[in-house]
Amino acid sequence: MALTTHHFNLDPKQVTIAALGLLDRQLTLGGLPARYSELNFTGGLGDVINVNRESRGIPVQEAGVSNIIKNPITGDKNVFAAASDRPLPTSDRRPPNGFINESRFPVQLTTLAQNGTTLSMEQMAFDLRKFGTQVLSKLTRGFAEYFDDTTAAFIKANINRSSLTTAQKNAIGGDVAVTIPQYDGTRQNMMDRALSLRVAFVDARLALNRANVPASERYVIAGPEVEAVLLKDPEFVAVDYSGDTNALRRATIGSFYGFNIVVHNSFDMEMYFFHKSAMLLVSACPAIPMGAVVGSVQDINGIATRMLVDYDYGKKADAMGLDTMYGLATIKEDPDYTVRGTVIGEKFVRGLKVSITEQAPSGGA
Repeated sequence: MALTTHHFNLDPKQVTIAALGLLDRQLTLGGLPARYSELNFTGGLGDVINVNRESRGIPVQEAGVSNIIKNPITGDKNVFAAASDRPLPTSDRRPPNGFINESRFPVQLTTLAQNGTTLSMEQMAFDLRKFGTQVLSKLTRGFAEYFDDTTAAFIKANINRSSLTTAQKNAIGGDVAVTIPQYDGTRQNMMDRALSLRVAFVDARLALNRANVPASERYVIAGPEVEAVLLKDPEFVAVDYSGDTNALRRATIGSFYGFNIVVHNSFDMEMYFFHKSAMLLVSACPAIPMGAVVGSVQDINGIATRMLVDYDYGKKADAMGLDTMYGLATIKEDPDYTVRGTVIGEKFVRGLKVSITEQAPSGGA
């Protein structure tokens, strides 16, 4: 006699792939960090995963070109002297052996992120008709909100250049502080407030350029108050992404001086400028436990997630959930990283913070 199954006939592998696809499209801030993931991870929470850091260019060595030896025989007006051969160089011109030096840096798996739900036999039989809409999207929505909040807190704590020395800040620039006039609603006031922020954008751009941070994939994270200042600027042209279903794209209000501006409610009057490679999200999943009824581990777009399905005999209910182990880290430079003769070393330079202070106009109460 054939077993009776519920009307969903869920394939854990396909469900996990769908879950990761939904999660990726729902991420706003969580979609910003670069990603690295491992499947079938054999370690545990608290372990360290070493991630390769891309090698810099192999240096070029200069060498002079030998000069022609002057022939002492000048010949006459009809017969010219034959050109002499160049001599062999007197010094060794063999270039040093360059190699691809992909150094490794550790990222610790600090957190187990998980959620789940229990579906009774009555829900499965009578209430649920669309598993993706009613169940799966709610699980992934919870993960998206969690990663957005977690990434916001990480940005606030780590995207700055406070670790640089005075000499290093003189060479590549440090964090930026800007003062803007308080809002009074006049056109001139709105222009003056926006002008101060535009100057801060230029200063931040200069600091990233001097540190040789790539010009592409640069982001600015700002709060809704900063967004309001920019949108009231007559010279700011916002880009409408509202027709896109990607959460990060919808949160991007435009491109300004080469930066994609992303607005998030976790931030106030502050801005964080960084390249996508400034942060790394590392995720890993252990193997499917022997006690699980069914399960699947998948990796889509650098996010490793495990889905487990079990059965509670006491409640006559299906229990299912998603989980992953992850860690967030900032990307620091190589020990020999030097800019304009100043050694920067293993410091964070791929982002910076802009602090914004509102100041009452002179003569005000």
